[in-house]
Amino acid sequence: MAPRIFVNFRRADTGPTGPHLDTALRREFGEQEVFRDQRSIRKGAHFPAEITGALRRCDLLLAVMGQRWASVTDDEGRRCIDDPEDWVRKEIAMALTLGITVLPVLVDGAGLPDAAELPAEIRNLTGHQGVFFRPHQEHIDFPPLFEAVHKAVPDLRRRRPRRPQGDGGGATNHIENFHHGSATFGGTGNTANTFNDPEDYDGNAHEHD
Repeated sequence: MAPRIFVNFRRADTGPTGPHLDTALRREFGEQEVFRDQRSIRKGAHFPAEITGALRRCDLLLAVMGQRWASVTDDEGRRCIDDPEDWVRKEIAMALTLGITVLPVLVDGAGLPDAAELPAEIRNLTGHQGVFFRPHQEHIDFPPLFEAVHKAVPDLRRRRPRRPQGDGGGATNHIENFHHGSATFGGTGNTANTFNDPEDYDGNAHEHD
């Protein structure tokens, strides 16, 4: 079974949030439905080919973005996003080129960068509506995130029954529309995430900065 959801993130920007989202999505939708490079690529595999193959088969890319997403620099002081060989940039560019739905996950109050800040090949990312993800608020923020994922990939089957909206303090947000990679939210709750699960630090050599 090919994964349907691809998790794109940079550790220097969002720390453990990418692996945590990966864990939560696998619990919600199934172990085989989610691709995260450090976990999914077997040791010794050619990771460019593995990433390209996974992207071609997936239906949705989650672009996990923190407040420093567009400004993280390398050891030379250059913005990582300006490097054509930067894997965060390459994965998003490939998803946009292939027509894969891209859902920005804006972490801890982050916003989408201005189009002028981005290389031309990923500038369209700024036109995609996202969901927010706040640290320590997963009980509020995971329901709308999971709903957005399900709207983007309707035939994904949930592993666990859905909790009624408003039950146990959950958000009352709902997706009003999801069309060509953009979600429109309604309701009275907040949408935004990060939760603390020590799982998934596997030391794979290919790792986003």
